[in-house]
Amino acid sequence: MSSQYSNPNRTGTGNTASSASRQVNDLANTAQDKFNDTVEQAQALAQEQYDKMAASIRRNPLQAAGIAAGIGFVLALLARR
Repeated sequence: MSSQYSNPNRTGTGNTASSASRQVNDLANTAQDKFNDTVEQAQALAQEQYDKMAASIRRNPLQAAGIAAGIGFVLALLARR
């Protein structure tokens, strides 16, 4: 008898492991793609918010300076405690 018939599960186990490995790789690639899409969306949103803030500061520079000074004052008070 050949070794193929002495252990019938040997070939099946190899195929199962190979199939499982492929499934894990596919799942990992899908997760990586979703992660990359989420990162791109977050970057786009952050850039959009930054652009809005920059435009607001350009429209109202004195108000922006006053807000920044107020925040600095509050942070200084908190840091002294």
